[in-house]
Amino acid sequence: MKKRLEDTVENAKPLFEQEVRKMHEKQIEHEREICSGYRDSPYELDQWEQEDLKREFREYELAKITLEAAEKKLKVWGRFVQKYCE
Repeated sequence: MKKRLEDTVENAKPLFEQEVRKMHEKQIEHEREICSGYRDSPYELDQWEQEDLKREFREYELAKITLEAAEKKLKVWGRFVQKYCE
């Protein structure tokens, strides 16, 4: 048979601390879920962000080259572009 403790602040303190720890652990887990994907520093990119930035920049450079090539091809058509395409 379990012995019941008197309902006092001193006797409730261990149970209270245990509940606070559980709540704190849940809060930390919740923050990790919500904050996933946020940058650690506003002044530095992490490894994955650097790779993403480099990939996006390469794609931009390739798109720029492709656009320049298309513009050169259209210049060959000269005034016909304005007449038939605009």
